[in-house]
Amino acid sequence: MAELKANNKKANFDNNPKLIEAIEAMRKNFCAETQNKVINTALACTFLVPAMVEKTTELVADAENHVNFEDKSKAKFILLNNNKTKGTFFPVFTSPEEVKKLQYEQPFQTFAMRFQDIAALTEQTPKVQGFVINPFHENLPFTQEMLESIKQTLIRVTKERQAAAKAAQEGADGEGEKTAPPITATTNENIQ
Repeated sequence: MAELKANNKKANFDNNPKLIEAIEAMRKNFCAETQNKVINTALACTFLVPAMVEKTTELVADAENHVNFEDKSKAKFILLNNNKTKGTFFPVFTSPEEVKKLQYEQPFQTFAMRFQDIAALTEQTPKVQGFVINPFHENLPFTQEMLESIKQTLIRVTKERQAAAKAAQEGADGEGEKTAPPITATTNENIQ
């Protein structure tokens, strides 16, 4: 179970319709360009992730040994089994309408999570094969292997951008110190 911590950032679902369009385009024309569009759009999305929440009260001692009751909440994220691969996936949804398609025997809540947060949760849960976007409609899986590849690509691109920015900054900083190249200007007036 994951301990819940408040995230004060407002969830932004503006990119989710764009993701649905990108998935549809990829399914019509499966190529590197449409795959990249789906991945890049998904990286900017916020998803609804279902979980059962357990609230507990614990006795906690502070630095001066004063004992207080503290309410803690823990989330147990819902998992779906894939009958073809025999794998387990976190279901994630792009809208409340898609969440309603989930038939689950126990009451659950949804949490707004960014792609990066779901990928980190997936990475920290070895028994999970990945997560699946809208499992009852688009049914687009992101496996552990895919997430690792995306992560490594983002790390590489970030390093390349940082190196380029550093080189540009060093070039800009060093311009005042450079001396002009030894160029002599002549005219043809003295040529006979």
